[in-house]
Amino acid sequence: MKKNLLLLIFAITASFLQAQNNDMYSIIHHGQQGQFYDNRGLMQQRDGDFITNSYVFDDLGNGNGIPLGHILYKISPNTFTITDSLFIIDTVMASFCSPEQNPNGEGNILTNFKYHEDCDSCFLHIYHFTDNNITPIEDVVVPVCEGYAAGQVSLVDQRGDLIVQYSKETDPVHFSAYAARFGMDGTLKHQAILCENETDIAGQLHILTESPLKYYQWGSMVSNERYDNLVVYTLDSLFQRNPIIINSKISAAHEYFRVTYDTEVIPVGGNDILVAAEYVFEVNPSNPQEDELGVVVVKYDLRTMQMKGYITFNDYPTIYKPAKCLGIKMMTDRTVYFLYTEEGYPEESFVAVKMDTDLNVEWKRFCKTDNIILHLLQHPVVCKDEQGEEKGIAWTGNGRIDNQFNSFFFFCLNHDGTVGTNESGIIVRPYAFYPNPVKDQLLMQFSPDVQPKQIEFYDLQGRLVRTQSKAFESIDMSQLPAGTYTLRVTLEEGKTYSDKVVKE
Repeated sequence: MKKNLLLLIFAITASFLQAQNNDMYSIIHHGQQGQFYDNRGLMQQRDGDFITNSYVFDDLGNGNGIPLGHILYKISPNTFTITDSLFIIDTVMASFCSPEQNPNGEGNILTNFKYHEDCDSCFLHIYHFTDNNITPIEDVVVPVCEGYAAGQVSLVDQRGDLIVQYSKETDPVHFSAYAARFGMDGTLKHQAILCENETDIAGQLHILTESPLKYYQWGSMVSNERYDNLVVYTLDSLFQRNPIIINSKISAAHEYFRVTYDTEVIPVGGNDILVAAEYVFEVNPSNPQEDELGVVVVKYDLRTMQMKGYITFNDYPTIYKPAKCLGIKMMTDRTVYFLYTEEGYPEESFVAVKMDTDLNVEWKRFCKTDNIILHLLQHPVVCKDEQGEEKGIAWTGNGRIDNQFNSFFFFCLNHDGTVGTNESGIIVRPYAFYPNPVKDQLLMQFSPDVQPKQIEFYDLQGRLVRTQSKAFESIDMSQLPAGTYTLRVTLEEGKTYSDKVVKE
């Protein structure tokens, strides 16, 4: 093993962290000025603590930056504070995959697929660390291929093997894609080519079924319509692919889902899958600029390729306002969590939905970060309690303050949609209101698991200026003077919430 291939690792000082002790359910972290953070990994250790991984860049403005390395943060789910950290210098910035529990024993692993210019080859780096110490205690470096390639570890499968995907250019517009299976000790067990000369590679490999072991990945297939169809590839344990073409048109009307990098596909038992994607309704088929956009979750039978149902989320149906799927996750009890955002919401906002696999919504929670303009949300992961029972969903994300990408947040939402009584950093509501600022009509949307009882407005002097006890979907604000008001929402169960509304 070449010592000069090892990464220089050292602990970040407490002054660099500037960690905030917010509340029991969320944490927002602000990094150094002039740097931006890109959170790309999240896992929960066996001891209950979470590990998250951030890319760190020195910001040069205009979205450009010089790579500095990775920061691992250890977060306590009991106090929601950063309890440990590790800075890994890496100016090449090959991608660490998400931290993973070591399925072959105690502790955890990190992996890194990296090109080494000195020998014109790509290597797989495997790092092991314990629950108590996030500094790697062992490392393995093994060759993967000669020449330059872009790749990553896509998953750790049920056998405890690392599945590596990488691609190499065959000409300026084509590439060949490969998959390889490595043991935790770096032993190459199998390697196969996934596709040759494809211009649109499918996404990462995921587990489709565990017995027999099958994988799947997806991509887009160009059609003659305004939309592309979804292609789902099923793969056996030797990575032999079988393409399944799914028509992305979801109704006889002008409705379809758009296959993008934000599209997600998850299996939900048997031959069924859920597709979460951007939703398009063609108001005027001859003019795409009049499309109404949202997000959609569609259920398909992979065996028959037939659609079994769908549900759309178009909360703010303004013409041509982009929407985005932020992740979808199924729990052991088949509960499904779906995250999305729409441009109609404030830039700090996103929505969490809990539903079953038949697409029946139990609740929606409208979430807003405290002054962080969202840039990226990591796909959600299962959150467990001290006894190992699934208690909800957790995710991490990053964004910018004062146009600096130097913040990230970590958040956990319980099965019942609650986050506790103390809210700091992230605000969660069982309702949404928009637009804000408002001119005439303030629109309200409530989660199906709550019933509003009364809505009140108070001015800055604390005087009650408006009350509404029915027809809560729309509130006439036209007669109120311009200014800032406190919106107080009271639910039938007695719980109250307060928010600020600006009247223009």
